[in-house]
Amino acid sequence: MAKRKEDDDGESTDFGFHPESQQELELEDTCCVTGEAITSSFCRFPDYRNATMMVMAKTVALEQLRRGTSLQTFHDILVKRHGKEILKEYMS
Repeated sequence: MAKRKEDDDGESTDFGFHPESQQELELEDTCCVTGEAITSSFCRFPDYRNATMMVMAKTVALEQLRRGTSLQTFHDILVKRHGKEILKEYMS
């Protein structure tokens, strides 16, 4: 997992990425909220345990972004998939 370091101003300076530890995540082909098949998306979030990138359908993503709940929605999906302990692996 990428660990974030902060400098004196609270700014993120390092995400702990190392070339030998990076992996490319496959995009999921269904919306993680509705389950509908999608061909393109612009709202994505990693599911490291499944080695995939969760995606939202455009209409769902717009709704979530307008509400400001897209990150919480992705976290909720992760909890449904893997249990509450999964959130310890992700930065808040």
